[in-house]
Amino acid sequence: MQSLQDSQETMRWQLDNSSAILNPQNANDFTRRPKDGEQAQLTSSRTLAVNIGDSGSSSLNFSSRDLGARNRLPIFPDFLLPGNFDRNLATFKAQANEATATRGFYPLMPLYIIRRLIEIYFTDAMAEHQFITLASFMTLLEAQYAASAVGPAEDATRWALVNAILALAIRFKTAVGSESDIAPVTDSLYKNATMVVHQLILQEPNLPSIQALLAMAIFSRGLPDVQAFIMLTTNASRQLEIFGRKRFMGNSTSPVCEEDQFEQAYEVSNRLSEEASRSI
Repeated sequence: MQSLQDSQETMRWQLDNSSAILNPQNANDFTRRPKDGEQAQLTSSRTLAVNIGDSGSSSLNFSSRDLGARNRLPIFPDFLLPGNFDRNLATFKAQANEATATRGFYPLMPLYIIRRLIEIYFTDAMAEHQFITLASFMTLLEAQYAASAVGPAEDATRWALVNAILALAIRFKTAVGSESDIAPVTDSLYKNATMVVHQLILQEPNLPSIQALLAMAIFSRGLPDVQAFIMLTTNASRQLEIFGRKRFMGNSTSPVCEEDQFEQAYEVSNRLSEEASRSI
């Protein structure tokens, strides 16, 4: 029990510095493209071009798997058509600017858009670090939108996890050269997650809170300030340790799917921790 208390005290001590480390302004200069296995998947992708107002053009990549999923659907997503895409992006940027001015949460995009994006992109985006199933994520996504699309609605863990994974999925499928056009979307989602990170660290650890920290850590790998990645990875690892010990001492029984996701989260956390140690 003493070791659990020590770990929790260490987490609380880290909160003194986490605000500066996770300052959303650190995400503004994001230019990273997916690396290693991520980039290899992109080289075989096809590209759909869409105009983005005065900025020229942008594009979203579609792999053969994406095209197969699209062909099974009755129509092509209308929100990606030229004109519609421009208006949707302009509307989101205007809402993001308002949220920045008031220092509030950034509103999520319409659910019908998010559903289609996740259907097409989730598997590829999470391939390198699989720690949550599509079914589990969709349950959380639907619950979040049912509660609120503009804030946590008293569930900081769900809010952080939904926003962080959406940021990962959208960034993963942003075509080379279009980062500056799509950055307001991914940056806003990441900022939404980091705004509640203190609550995730101070509360009793659970699987979704660990998954949320891991998702934020993975996204932060591309930010200029490596301290955010190290802090998020460290806290995810410590929460896993506390959660794992409590599960063991309580002899708790969990559904098979949760057991699998716990093991996957443990493996992802170990890989990220090794990467973080090399960054110090």
